[in-house]
Amino acid sequence: MHNQDKDESEMCDLVVTVRDFAYPKSHPYHLGNYPPEPEYEESDIEEDDEECYTEDTMTDDSSIADTISTVEDDRTEGYARGLYDFDAENSSELSFKEGEFVWIHCRQFPGWFLGEKDGAQGLVPENYVQLV
Repeated sequence: MHNQDKDESEMCDLVVTVRDFAYPKSHPYHLGNYPPEPEYEESDIEEDDEECYTEDTMTDDSSIADTISTVEDDRTEGYARGLYDFDAENSSELSFKEGEFVWIHCRQFPGWFLGEKDGAQGLVPENYVQLV
C-alpha cells in the first residue's frame, strides 16, 4: 500500500445525520439532540409490546372527572389525513402521501402515532397528519 493511499483511507469518516420529522427543523430534537434517557432498573421495565403511550396529566389535585375529560380530549384512535408526503426512513415507519388516509391506533411515543395503511403498520409523525 502506498503512503498516499493510506492517508486517504484514514481521512474517510462516515457521517450519519439523524432527523426526527415529528419536530420542526428549528427544534433541537429534529436533528436528534435528545436529552439523556433516564436509567431504569430492569425490574421497572414492563415487557408489553402492545402498550401504547398516553400522557399522564393527572396531578395530586386532579379529580377523576378532570382525568376522564382530558383522556376524551386526547382522542388518538381513528382516521387521519396526510398533510404532507412522508417517506419512511426505516422499517418501523409508515410511508404515506398527502391526502391519503391512515388508521391511527394510538400515540406510541411523544410526537409519533402507531398507524396502519393497506395492511402495513408503522410509526406516523404526529405533525404530518390531521385526525378526522
